[in-house]
Order: sequence, then structure tokens, then C-alpha cells
Amino acid sequence: MRHLFVLAAAALLITACNSSKQTTTSGSSSDLSVSTEFSPDPPRQGDETLTITVKDPSGSAVKGASVKIATTMPDMSMTGPRATAQDNGDGTYTAHLRLRYATMWQFDISATGNGKTGVAQVKQDVK
Repeated sequence: MRHLFVLAAAALLITACNSSKQTTTSGSSSDLSVSTEFSPDPPRQGDETLTITVKDPSGSAVKGASVKIATTMPDMSMTGPRATAQDNGDGTYTAHLRLRYATMWQFDISATGNGKTGVAQVKQDVK
């Protein structure tokens, strides 16, 4: 029984340590920064929630932006779902995507707000 408890605790610890925030930022100082977080993380085949954070050059949250996501599967030469993220009112935006295949996915994200634009390209291996 003790071995089972130790094994369960180790599995829980490994799972907790394996969770990470995937962040990608691109653009010059005059553009918006765009970062991403996946849930579940790492991404899995099926339903996935993508949370995007948009900040201006000073690091302040950008509210009311238009955030669009286009997905592709480069290894399969296929496009995936497109989405417009829902504004959460605090500089974060949420999109729900169905990732139907276990393969490498590319997420091309664009955000436009306050007269500025930011883009990010994130690649994730979906299991």
C-alpha cells in the first residue's frame, strides 16, 4: 500500500512539474507583444483552450484588441481551425480550438489594438 501511495505522489509531482507556460513574443518596441498559454499544457489531441495576453510596449495590458488565430499542421501540409479570441476585458483573450490530429501544430496569432499590431507564431507538438 505504501508503494502505491509513493507511486501516486511521484506521478502527481511529475505532472505538476511538467506543466509550463508557452510564451512567444515578436515585434519591435512600437508593436504589441503577444504571449500564449495552452490548457491543457502540453497540448493534447481534442479540445484545447488558448489564452493570449496582449501588452503594449510599456508592458500594460491591451484591452479591446482584435485577436485572430490561424492553425496549420506543417508535417501534414494541412490547415486547421481558425478562431477569433474572446476578449476577457483584462488584456487576455481566449479561444477554444479542436485539435483533431496528434502532430506538430503551428499557431499564427495576430492582435490589433490601439492602432498597433503584434504577431506571434507558436509551434506545439500535440500528442
